[in-house]
Amino acid sequence: MKKSLLTLITLALVLVNLVLTAILAISILPEVKQANNLVSKVAEAIDLDAQSTSKGGANISIEDLETQSITDPLTINLKPSGDGKEHYANIKISLSLNKKSENYTSYKAKLEDGSITPLVTGAITKVVSQYTIDQLRSGQNEIQDACTESLKSIFGEGFVVGVVFASIQYQ
Repeated sequence: MKKSLLTLITLALVLVNLVLTAILAISILPEVKQANNLVSKVAEAIDLDAQSTSKGGANISIEDLETQSITDPLTINLKPSGDGKEHYANIKISLSLNKKSENYTSYKAKLEDGSITPLVTGAITKVVSQYTIDQLRSGQNEIQDACTESLKSIFGEGFVVGVVFASIQYQ
């Protein structure tokens, strides 16, 4: 009698365990599907980002690149950071140019004589002024990429390969 009672209790516990496991699996399954969808979307975004950088200039050899420095540093009023103070950035800019670009000779000459320098500095000022001092400190590469994209919209895809903050001071 004792053995059969223990067997019945064990059987009942096994059945309860089976039911609880089924309930757990049914309740977790939608969450797992959502997590899988999120992971696949992030993977797609990473692939798109990798493809866009390979088109944008990562495949240009160092021999085909030339740097052009903007002689005057830019003093840019930064977006308010919430601390009640106005912040500025003093940035010296250098552009990476593709010598194999169709418009290289004409744009390069205009950069050297200063006729399109206000376009470049204006575009960079517009981008940088959208960031706070903390964002500028922590995400300088992101801001340089945003400046590059802004200049690409002005000059086209092939001419400006990158924007580099040669020196930067915050206040």
